[in-house]
Amino acid sequence: MTATMPPTIENDWVKMVLFDRGYLARIRGEAIKVYLAIIEACGGHPDRSLAISLNQLMGRTRLSCPTVIDCLQRLEDLGLVVSTTHQRGKMKTYYLPDPSGQWPVAQ
Repeated sequence: MTATMPPTIENDWVKMVLFDRGYLARIRGEAIKVYLAIIEACGGHPDRSLAISLNQLMGRTRLSCPTVIDCLQRLEDLGLVVSTTHQRGKMKTYYLPDPSGQWPVAQ
């Protein structure tokens, strides 16, 4: 007998964004690690803001600071995260938009 895990918001969100909407093919390099770390840090719930430092992302992903910064820029370019803090020296706050029906399918 095989146990089936009930679907969760996080699993549905990841499936919808990465697979159904085709973003997995568009996320390059280590950016997938950063995206998944951000999803996990916000409890797997879409349409949320999250304050997270580069050090926290580096710790969660085991990536270097320049790599995390590059990945965040790629994710912003794709519209998967939105930076809401633009002051130097302040902890960054990111908004993770809810993908339910509002995003076009990735080309």
